[in-house]
Amino acid sequence: MRANGFQKPFNPMQIGTWILLPTLLIQFLLFASPILPLAASIPCTICVFICGAFTAYFSYWCCMIDPMDDRLRRHLAHQNGESDQGNGNEESLSNEARDDDHTTKFCWVCGIDVHESSMHCKFCNKCVKTFDHHCHWLNTCVGKANYNYFFWAVGSTLSMVIVRGGVLAGLVISFFIQYAREMNGGGSVGATVERSNSWFGADAGLAVALVNAVFLVVDMVCIVLLVQLFSFHIQLRREGITTYTYIVNTQQRKRESERRKMELERRRISAIAIADREGKLVKKWRLKAAGCPHVGEVICRPCDPLRRGENDGDQQMRKSRAGGIDNEENGVQNHMVNGNGNVSSVDAESVGNELGERIDSLYKGVETANGEVETDSVPCENEANVNYLGSDDQNGIEISALHAAMERRKIQQQEDEPDGLTSSSHSIVEKKVEFLSA
Repeated sequence: MRANGFQKPFNPMQIGTWILLPTLLIQFLLFASPILPLAASIPCTICVFICGAFTAYFSYWCCMIDPMDDRLRRHLAHQNGESDQGNGNEESLSNEARDDDHTTKFCWVCGIDVHESSMHCKFCNKCVKTFDHHCHWLNTCVGKANYNYFFWAVGSTLSMVIVRGGVLAGLVISFFIQYAREMNGGGSVGATVERSNSWFGADAGLAVALVNAVFLVVDMVCIVLLVQLFSFHIQLRREGITTYTYIVNTQQRKRESERRKMELERRRISAIAIADREGKLVKKWRLKAAGCPHVGEVICRPCDPLRRGENDGDQQMRKSRAGGIDNEENGVQNHMVNGNGNVSSVDAESVGNELGERIDSLYKGVETANGEVETDSVPCENEANVNYLGSDDQNGIEISALHAAMERRKIQQQEDEPDGLTSSSHSIVEKKVEFLSA
C-alpha cells in the first residue's frame, strides 16, 4: 500500500518531472535571461522562478499528503495497535464523528466499509476519499485531501511555461529576423544578435538561438497540454464533480448513444425490407441514404423517414399530454359551484358516483372469495384527488348528497353480488362513507 508519492518504486513519468522542472529553470537562467535587456531580464527571471517555486511547493504537498479514506486509516491504525484519535484534539474527533454519519459502501479489496465517494486505486492499493484520479506525473492518488494542491500545481506550472514561452518566442523571432537581415547585408548587427554572440564570450549566437528554439517547442507543447488540463479541472470544479465521475458519465452516455444507434439501425433494416416488399423505391432509397455512415447521418438527417416518425411521435405525445391537462381542467370546472354558491343534487349525485368509482379503483382486487379484504398503500396523487372532492374548501359538494349517492350504490352492489360477499362489501362501503364524512 502506497502511503504517498515519494514512496518507492518511483514512476518514470515522476522522475521525468523531477528532471524537467529544474532543466527549464536552468535553461531560462543561462540561455534566456542573459540575452534579454537588463530592464526585462530581472523581472522575467524573478517571475519564472517564483512560478517554479510555487510549482515545486504545491507538487510536494500533493505528493506528501495521503488521501486515504478515513475509515481505512482508522482500521489500519487499529490493526497496528496505534491510536486512532487523529491529532488528539476535539476538532479531529468531531470531524471523525461527522464522517461516521456519511453513507458508506463495502470495499471488497480493503475488506471494510468506506465512504460512498471513495474508490479503490489499483496503483496505490488503497481506498481514496472522493477519488479524482491517479496522477502518474506525481506518482500519487488525487483525492479530497490533496486535490487543491494538485489544482494549483497545474496552475502554477502553466503560468511558468506561459511566461517562459512568451520570452523565448520574442528572443527567437527577433534573433532570426536580425540574423537574416545581417546575412543579406541589410545593415548593422541587431541588439539581440549582438547579445547572443557575446553570450559568455563564446561568440555562438546561432547555437544559443537554436537552444532557445528547441525549448520554445517544449514550452508550446506544455502550454497546449496544460491549458486543456487546467480548463478541464476548472469545469469540473464548476460542476462539482470529479474526474472519475466525469469519465463514468461520459462512458455511460457513449453506451446509451451506441444502444440508440443500434436500435435505429435495426429499425432501418426492417423499414427497408418493408419498403422493398411494398415497392416504395423512393422511401427505400431515402432510408438507405440516411443510413450511410457520417455523410448520410448528417446531410440526409432531415429527410430520414425514421427520424421524422420519431419527431411526429414526440409531437403527438406532447399534444396528448396537453389535451389530458385540458380535459382535467374542464373536469374540475364541471365540479365548480354555481353562481349561488351551491351544487345541484344531480351534480352532487354524479360527483358521488364518480367518487365511488375512484374509491373502488383504490380498493380494486381487495374482495376475495372468503370475504376478507386486502388493502394496499394509497398513492399520494390518489389521496390528493379524494381530498379535493371531499375537502372543506369545496363547500359546493354537500355531504348529504354524497351519502345518498353512496347508499344507492350500496343497494345496487348488494343486488349484483353473491350472498357470500355481501358482508365484505358492506364493510368496504361503510369505510368509504366514514372516509367522506371525516
